[in-house]
Amino acid sequence: MLALPKFPGDDGGALLPDRPENAPVYQYLSLYDCPQSLPGTISEDASCAHALKDCPPDMVGPYLRIWRQTLVAGEVTEPWVTEGATCAADVAPGARPTLSMADIVQAFKRTPWSKPQVSSQPAGNTTLVNLTTFYKVDWTADGFAPGEVDTSTLLGIRVSIRPRLVGFTYTFGDGSSIGPTTSTGGVYPDGDITHVYREPGSFPVRVNTTFGADFSLDGTEWNPIPATVTVPGPATDVTVREARGVLVSR
Repeated sequence: MLALPKFPGDDGGALLPDRPENAPVYQYLSLYDCPQSLPGTISEDASCAHALKDCPPDMVGPYLRIWRQTLVAGEVTEPWVTEGATCAADVAPGARPTLSMADIVQAFKRTPWSKPQVSSQPAGNTTLVNLTTFYKVDWTADGFAPGEVDTSTLLGIRVSIRPRLVGFTYTFGDGSSIGPTTSTGGVYPDGDITHVYREPGSFPVRVNTTFGADFSLDGTEWNPIPATVTVPGPATDVTVREARGVLVSR
Protein backbone atom coordinates (compact mmCIF):
# COMPACT_ATOMS: atom_id res chain seq x y z
CA MET A 1 0.00 0.00 0.00
CA LEU A 2 1.33 3.45 -0.88
CA ALA A 3 1.83 5.96 1.91
CA LEU A 4 -0.09 9.21 1.91
CA PRO A 5 2.02 11.52 -0.31
CA LYS A 6 2.99 15.10 0.42
CA PHE A 7 1.12 17.76 -1.52
CA PRO A 8 3.18 20.91 -2.19
CA GLY A 9 1.16 23.75 -3.58
CA ASP A 10 -2.17 22.32 -2.47
CA ASP A 11 -4.13 25.37 -1.45
CA GLY A 12 -7.55 24.31 -2.67
CA GLY A 13 -7.19 26.38 -5.81
CA ALA A 14 -6.75 29.79 -4.16
CA LEU A 15 -3.74 31.95 -4.97
CA LEU A 16 -1.49 32.73 -2.04
CA PRO A 17 -0.54 36.41 -1.58
CA ASP A 18 3.12 35.81 -2.43
CA ARG A 19 2.50 33.41 -5.31
CA PRO A 20 3.05 34.66 -8.87
CA GLU A 21 -0.13 34.94 -10.88
CA ASN A 22 1.00 32.28 -13.34
CA ALA A 23 2.19 29.82 -10.71
CA PRO A 24 0.65 26.35 -10.99
CA VAL A 25 -2.17 25.43 -8.66
CA TYR A 26 -2.79 21.80 -7.76
CA GLN A 27 -6.26 20.42 -7.17
CA TYR A 28 -6.79 17.05 -5.53
CA LEU A 29 -9.53 14.45 -5.42
CA SER A 30 -9.50 11.26 -3.36
CA LEU A 31 -11.93 8.73 -4.81
CA TYR A 32 -12.70 5.07 -4.14
CA ASP A 33 -9.95 2.93 -5.65
CA CYS A 34 -12.32 1.32 -8.14
CA PRO A 35 -11.96 0.90 -11.93
CA GLN A 36 -15.01 3.05 -12.67
CA SER A 37 -14.17 5.82 -10.17
CA LEU A 38 -12.45 8.34 -12.45
CA PRO A 39 -12.34 12.11 -11.90
CA GLY A 40 -14.74 14.12 -14.02
CA THR A 41 -16.95 11.16 -14.95
CA ILE A 42 -20.52 10.46 -13.86
CA SER A 43 -19.25 7.40 -11.98
CA GLU A 44 -16.47 9.14 -10.04
CA ASP A 45 -18.25 8.46 -6.73
CA ALA A 46 -18.85 4.78 -7.49
CA SER A 47 -17.68 2.35 -4.83
CA CYS A 48 -16.62 -1.30 -4.96
CA ALA A 49 -15.99 -4.11 -2.51
CA HIS A 50 -12.22 -3.91 -3.01
CA ALA A 51 -12.11 -0.35 -1.68
CA LEU A 52 -13.94 -1.43 1.48
CA LYS A 53 -12.13 -4.72 2.10
CA ASP A 54 -8.47 -3.97 1.42
CA CYS A 55 -7.57 -1.71 4.34
CA PRO A 56 -5.82 -3.20 7.40
CA PRO A 57 -7.89 -3.69 10.57
CA ASP A 58 -6.29 -0.73 12.34
CA MET A 59 -7.42 1.73 9.65
CA VAL A 60 -11.03 2.69 9.01
CA GLY A 61 -10.64 3.20 5.26
CA PRO A 62 -11.91 3.00 2.63
CA TYR A 63 -9.02 2.55 0.23
CA LEU A 64 -8.84 5.77 -1.80
CA ARG A 65 -7.03 6.62 -5.00
CA ILE A 66 -5.54 10.15 -4.89
CA TRP A 67 -5.77 12.23 -8.06
CA ARG A 68 -4.19 15.57 -8.98
CA GLN A 69 -4.66 18.06 -11.77
CA THR A 70 -2.68 21.24 -12.45
CA LEU A 71 -4.12 24.64 -13.28
CA VAL A 72 -2.45 27.88 -14.31
CA ALA A 73 -4.51 31.07 -14.24
CA GLY A 74 -7.62 28.95 -13.80
CA GLU A 75 -6.93 26.80 -16.88
CA VAL A 76 -6.11 23.09 -16.72
CA THR A 77 -2.56 22.54 -17.92
CA GLU A 78 -2.20 18.96 -16.74
CA PRO A 79 -5.17 16.58 -16.58
CA TRP A 80 -5.94 14.29 -13.67
CA VAL A 81 -3.07 11.97 -12.80
CA THR A 82 -2.85 9.51 -9.92
CA GLU A 83 -0.62 10.39 -6.99
CA GLY A 84 -0.95 7.17 -5.03
CA ALA A 85 -3.47 5.52 -2.73
CA THR A 86 -4.22 5.49 0.98
CA CYS A 87 -6.49 4.11 3.69
CA ALA A 88 -6.17 7.35 5.66
CA ALA A 89 -9.50 8.61 4.35
CA ASP A 90 -9.85 11.16 7.14
CA VAL A 91 -6.82 13.14 5.96
CA ALA A 92 -6.75 12.31 2.24
CA PRO A 93 -6.75 15.53 0.16
CA GLY A 94 -10.00 16.32 -1.60
CA ALA A 95 -11.79 13.42 0.07
CA ARG A 96 -15.58 13.47 0.23
CA PRO A 97 -17.76 11.62 2.74
CA THR A 98 -17.06 7.97 1.96
CA LEU A 99 -18.54 4.61 2.81
CA SER A 100 -16.27 2.34 4.85
CA MET A 101 -16.39 -1.26 5.99
CA ALA A 102 -17.18 0.07 9.48
CA ASP A 103 -20.37 1.59 8.03
CA ILE A 104 -21.28 -1.75 6.45
CA VAL A 105 -20.70 -3.57 9.75
CA GLN A 106 -22.89 -1.08 11.62
CA ALA A 107 -25.66 -1.48 9.04
CA PHE A 108 -25.36 -5.26 9.42
CA LYS A 109 -25.69 -5.01 13.19
CA ARG A 110 -28.80 -2.84 12.81
CA THR A 111 -30.56 -5.45 10.65
CA PRO A 112 -34.02 -6.33 12.00
CA TRP A 113 -33.54 -10.06 12.40
CA SER A 114 -36.09 -12.81 12.08
CA LYS A 115 -35.93 -14.84 15.28
CA PRO A 116 -36.30 -18.62 15.54
CA GLN A 117 -39.30 -19.67 17.60
CA VAL A 118 -38.79 -23.06 19.23
CA SER A 119 -41.49 -25.70 19.63
CA SER A 120 -41.35 -29.17 21.14
CA GLN A 121 -42.85 -32.63 20.72
CA PRO A 122 -44.86 -34.11 22.46
CA ALA A 123 -47.28 -31.44 21.31
CA GLY A 124 -48.39 -28.56 23.48
CA ASN A 125 -44.90 -27.92 24.88
CA THR A 126 -45.58 -30.47 27.61
CA THR A 127 -43.44 -33.54 28.20
CA LEU A 128 -42.57 -36.10 30.87
CA VAL A 129 -39.58 -36.74 33.06
CA ASN A 130 -37.12 -39.14 31.37
CA LEU A 131 -38.97 -38.91 28.04
CA THR A 132 -37.02 -37.89 24.95
CA THR A 133 -38.35 -34.52 23.81
CA PHE A 134 -37.86 -33.29 20.24
CA TYR A 135 -37.29 -29.65 19.33
CA LYS A 136 -37.57 -27.68 16.11
CA VAL A 137 -37.35 -24.01 15.17
CA ASP A 138 -39.30 -21.88 12.72
CA TRP A 139 -38.38 -18.35 11.68
CA THR A 140 -40.72 -15.57 12.76
CA ALA A 141 -42.43 -13.70 9.90
CA ASP A 142 -41.04 -10.32 10.87
CA GLY A 143 -37.40 -9.45 10.24
CA PHE A 144 -34.83 -10.93 7.87
CA ALA A 145 -34.01 -14.64 7.89
CA PRO A 146 -30.93 -16.23 6.26
CA GLY A 147 -31.02 -15.82 2.49
CA GLU A 148 -33.34 -12.80 2.56
CA VAL A 149 -31.99 -9.39 1.53
CA ASP A 150 -32.18 -6.12 3.45
CA THR A 151 -31.41 -3.13 1.21
CA SER A 152 -30.76 0.47 2.23
CA THR A 153 -28.95 3.52 0.85
CA LEU A 154 -25.81 4.79 2.57
CA LEU A 155 -24.09 7.93 1.27
CA GLY A 156 -25.87 7.50 -2.06
CA ILE A 157 -24.79 3.86 -2.46
CA ARG A 158 -27.32 1.03 -2.52
CA VAL A 159 -26.13 -1.44 0.11
CA SER A 160 -27.71 -4.90 0.23
CA ILE A 161 -27.12 -7.16 3.23
CA ARG A 162 -27.95 -10.87 2.99
CA PRO A 163 -27.90 -12.69 6.36
CA ARG A 164 -26.53 -16.21 6.59
CA LEU A 165 -26.72 -18.68 9.44
CA VAL A 166 -23.54 -19.33 11.41
CA GLY A 167 -25.17 -21.48 14.08
CA PHE A 168 -27.92 -22.08 16.63
CA THR A 169 -27.41 -22.70 20.33
CA TYR A 170 -30.37 -24.41 22.01
CA THR A 171 -30.75 -23.84 25.75
CA PHE A 172 -33.22 -26.04 27.61
CA GLY A 173 -33.71 -24.08 30.82
CA ASP A 174 -32.18 -26.68 33.12
CA GLY A 175 -28.55 -25.77 32.48
CA SER A 176 -28.22 -28.00 29.42
CA SER A 177 -27.62 -26.81 25.87
CA ILE A 178 -26.77 -28.02 22.37
CA GLY A 179 -24.72 -26.07 19.87
CA PRO A 180 -23.57 -24.25 18.03
CA THR A 181 -25.21 -26.25 15.25
CA THR A 182 -26.85 -25.43 11.94
CA SER A 183 -29.67 -27.91 12.55
CA THR A 184 -33.22 -26.58 12.82
CA GLY A 185 -34.24 -29.77 14.61
CA GLY A 186 -37.37 -31.72 13.77
CA VAL A 187 -40.06 -34.06 15.03
CA TYR A 188 -40.13 -37.73 15.96
CA PRO A 189 -38.48 -39.95 14.78
CA ASP A 190 -35.92 -38.08 12.67
CA GLY A 191 -35.39 -34.85 14.60
CA ASP A 192 -31.78 -34.50 15.72
CA ILE A 193 -32.26 -31.92 18.50
CA THR A 194 -33.50 -33.78 21.58
CA HIS A 195 -33.34 -33.44 25.34
CA VAL A 196 -34.36 -35.48 28.38
CA TYR A 197 -35.46 -33.72 31.58
CA ARG A 198 -34.69 -35.48 34.84
CA GLU A 199 -36.92 -33.35 37.07
CA PRO A 200 -40.45 -31.97 36.74
CA GLY A 201 -41.01 -28.24 36.39
CA SER A 202 -41.41 -25.40 33.91
CA PHE A 203 -38.35 -24.63 31.79
CA PRO A 204 -37.78 -21.67 29.43
CA VAL A 205 -36.39 -23.04 26.17
CA ARG A 206 -34.86 -20.69 23.63
CA VAL A 207 -32.57 -20.67 20.63
CA ASN A 208 -29.80 -18.10 20.30
CA THR A 209 -28.83 -17.51 16.68
CA THR A 210 -25.46 -16.33 15.39
CA PHE A 211 -25.74 -14.54 12.06
CA GLY A 212 -23.09 -13.65 9.54
CA ALA A 213 -23.87 -11.81 6.32
CA ASP A 214 -22.70 -10.89 2.85
CA PHE A 215 -22.98 -7.44 1.30
CA SER A 216 -23.39 -6.06 -2.20
CA LEU A 217 -22.87 -2.50 -3.44
CA ASP A 218 -25.22 -1.21 -6.15
CA GLY A 219 -26.09 -4.75 -7.24
CA THR A 220 -22.52 -5.98 -7.70
CA GLU A 221 -21.03 -9.25 -6.46
CA TRP A 222 -21.57 -10.50 -2.90
CA ASN A 223 -18.73 -10.32 -0.39
CA PRO A 224 -18.55 -11.44 3.26
CA ILE A 225 -18.91 -8.94 6.10
CA PRO A 226 -16.12 -9.46 8.68
CA ALA A 227 -18.45 -9.64 11.68
CA THR A 228 -21.09 -11.79 13.34
CA VAL A 229 -23.93 -11.01 15.72
CA THR A 230 -25.76 -13.30 18.16
CA VAL A 231 -29.50 -12.72 18.58
CA PRO A 232 -31.45 -14.31 21.46
CA GLY A 233 -34.71 -15.90 20.43
CA PRO A 234 -37.98 -15.68 22.36
CA ALA A 235 -38.42 -18.19 25.19
CA THR A 236 -40.92 -21.05 25.02
CA ASP A 237 -41.96 -22.49 28.38
CA VAL A 238 -41.89 -26.29 28.38
CA THR A 239 -43.78 -28.01 31.18
CA VAL A 240 -42.25 -31.26 32.42
CA ARG A 241 -44.51 -33.58 34.38
CA GLU A 242 -43.81 -36.73 36.31
CA ALA A 243 -45.76 -39.83 35.32
CA ARG A 244 -46.72 -42.20 38.12
CA GLY A 245 -47.99 -45.73 37.86
CA VAL A 246 -51.31 -46.36 39.60
CA LEU A 247 -52.75 -49.78 40.44
CA VAL A 248 -56.46 -50.13 39.84
CA SER A 249 -58.75 -53.01 40.59
CA ARG A 250 -61.06 -54.50 38.00
